[in-house]
Amino acid sequence: MSGRRSPVGPQYPIGDHRLLQHIQHPPPPPTPLAMPRRKRQKASAAILTSSSQPRRIMQTGSSEPNDGDLPPTEKRISPRLRAAFSHQKATRVAANALSSSYKSYMPPELSDQRDKQGKRMIAYPCKLCGTRISRPTSDSSCGNLNRHVATCWMKQSESNKNQTLVGLGIKGTGDINPREVNQLCAIWCAEAARPFSALIEASHKALLHPTIRRALPGRQTISTDIHMLYSAVQKNYKTVLETHTGALYLGVDAWQSPNGFDILGTVVYRFAEANSVGSRLEAIPLDFIRLSQSHTGEYLAHSICGIVSDNASNNKVMVSELKKKKWARFKGEPQWIRCFAHVLNLIAQSILRPFGTPKKSKAKNDTRSMAPDGSEDLSSEDEDAGQQIVLHSRGASKSSSDSEDGDGTDDGDETDDGDGTDDRLAPEEDNDETESLTLDDIENASDEDESDAYTTSGCKETLAKFRAITKKLRYSPNSKAEFRKVCRKKGCRTPHTIERDVRTRWNSTNAQLISIIRCEEAILEWQRHKRHGVDRKYYVDQSDFKLAHDLTEVLNPFYEITLQISIYGSARLSEIVIFIDQITEHLSTAISGTKYPPALRNACRVGLKLTNKYYSLTDTSPLYRIAIVLHPSFRDEYFKLANWEPEWISEAIRLTRDMWISTYKPKPIEPRASSAVVSKRPKTGMLAGLGGAAAARGGQGLSDPLDIWLAGGLILKDNEPVNPLKWWLQQKRSGNTHGGLLQMALDVLSCPATSVDVERAFSFGRNYVSSKRHSLSARSLSRGMAVAFYSKNGMIEEGMLAKWKDDIQTEKKCKRKAIVVED
Repeated sequence: MSGRRSPVGPQYPIGDHRLLQHIQHPPPPPTPLAMPRRKRQKASAAILTSSSQPRRIMQTGSSEPNDGDLPPTEKRISPRLRAAFSHQKATRVAANALSSSYKSYMPPELSDQRDKQGKRMIAYPCKLCGTRISRPTSDSSCGNLNRHVATCWMKQSESNKNQTLVGLGIKGTGDINPREVNQLCAIWCAEAARPFSALIEASHKALLHPTIRRALPGRQTISTDIHMLYSAVQKNYKTVLETHTGALYLGVDAWQSPNGFDILGTVVYRFAEANSVGSRLEAIPLDFIRLSQSHTGEYLAHSICGIVSDNASNNKVMVSELKKKKWARFKGEPQWIRCFAHVLNLIAQSILRPFGTPKKSKAKNDTRSMAPDGSEDLSSEDEDAGQQIVLHSRGASKSSSDSEDGDGTDDGDETDDGDGTDDRLAPEEDNDETESLTLDDIENASDEDESDAYTTSGCKETLAKFRAITKKLRYSPNSKAEFRKVCRKKGCRTPHTIERDVRTRWNSTNAQLISIIRCEEAILEWQRHKRHGVDRKYYVDQSDFKLAHDLTEVLNPFYEITLQISIYGSARLSEIVIFIDQITEHLSTAISGTKYPPALRNACRVGLKLTNKYYSLTDTSPLYRIAIVLHPSFRDEYFKLANWEPEWISEAIRLTRDMWISTYKPKPIEPRASSAVVSKRPKTGMLAGLGGAAAARGGQGLSDPLDIWLAGGLILKDNEPVNPLKWWLQQKRSGNTHGGLLQMALDVLSCPATSVDVERAFSFGRNYVSSKRHSLSARSLSRGMAVAFYSKNGMIEEGMLAKWKDDIQTEKKCKRKAIVVED
């Protein structure tokens, strides 16, 4: 013992008091920075060795060691503690980074793997791929770490050359089922009106997965699959409609396809109650059929409560024919709802008609002379002035996703100017006699005078000037650039453009007038530009802008109401009478006042006469008045505020009561047999007079659910009418049926007021039959359009086509077995 020297610290003889002091307060290890590099590495190793293997030291005067005062020997260290020591040592080694191999790895961790001696190994997670490289605690070699880093870097460089979805962190979508390819391809072609040949184009096939390319169907197969999908959805939706407990309404309209087929489109409206949260108004295209074919619709006969269409005379004949079917709840014209968007269109056209010119046939050789600056000769614009003064022409809304390059484009007057509006309705021809209303049909017309701000003939000239300015800006890029420069100089509000007034654009006249007013100051300066302005005969002055301001004030209510009824699911029957009352009051105020010149007041008289005619047509259908009675914010109080005659109010209440009694009144509960045997004692004395007193005070008069409803207070939210359907739904969730009025209110208030959905569907049909697809048959056209809308409304389930084909094969096998058995 005396000849050996301790590797660390000084040596003292046994019994020296400095030994005890050294044990209790050991000196700090030598600072490695104070030594040379080679000695520093040896000292660090010695310090780690002495700290990882504690020395056994006896206290002075003790013959046996004290286990409570001495550190444990190597044999007494538990495996768990030994692993912790090894992990701590490996962490220090990696932190010191004596080898560059550790830079590619995260801090080491204890591994679940064990070496040959059963000791837990140390794992080094790779920073690139996350792989854990395990190494025994007794091994300090970095060979495995270096080999993995070299391999990992090589794989990383290869993946940078060929990026994959997995390499970019995109998760997989699961295995591709080849049986689903046919359904996906059929929907892909139908939804966007793509030709069937688009699937087999080389550029498209290059984007597809190899599994999809191998299962890609041919053109004829896609057509067959669309027909099968149509039949499958029809079968499923038929079951849905048969189990529907509420009322159904049909929106119908006729349309002639570009390849010459007459198609009848039908949209079914219903209040779908999927659950307490998912209740919604649903408008689903039911079918598109050729008019020469028949569609029985027997499964709908018991639920049809009304038909919505425009006011065309052929629709009136259709309603009369459907009345002969003797459907349970459809009585013909009383259940015919005239499209209110169409009514608004006719009223606005009648106001603008005095300011237009008769239509003129265009010459066979219609050549447009060009001005020196490249724009068309403005004199040709006067020929179609009357055709362009149309407000609510019905052009169907068309999104960019429905368009196809080179297909389905119309003439230049239907291009988009970027106004952002999507409220166009499909153009239609209507032979309604109301379109022939003119100034000669009105009574008490105001006399015009030359001293007026403008006259009827002057209005025609003013609108022609506005169209000339628009055409100049459209066909002359230099004039447009100069106009925008003047607009910025004058501080005009954006956009710095003038909207065009065309027949096929919804609300085009009002939009043009608004843009004229917005750029008024710029127009007054720009029009006099020698090179980029307009001819002197098209110069405008303050009287022209006076007409623009007055016309926009008259047309603005039509614009606002049209926006309200164009929102999906917002055009409800209970609001139509209120809208008509607003228009009537607006036009009456314009006529009776002196704010507008006689020319515009006379035009308003034409519009008011047409408004009154359609107001009187609402009397043919009881649904309008019943909807107001069942509105929680109106009831019968609205009729009183609108100054209806008492007889009219009583008639509205009677119609409501008749519908409730005939269809919705709960059946009386029959008394039990035991209760019939019990005899009541006759009341005498004061008790006998209680019944008569209660009747005199009205106690028995409010036993009727309708009387109780009418006697209730009006429901308002911030002094505004509430949403009637939401309010009645809350009553249903609370269990209050109001004596059968609940279901009646849901059925009547869910009735649509427009047939816009059908016309928008026909707008898609124009794209479906592009110039390259005129060979489509009527059957392929109607079913393809139907499948497109079924898919957009989420009615095509995953695997529906494959299941339909399996059912067909199963049915064929059953027929073969039946034939074999009979033989």
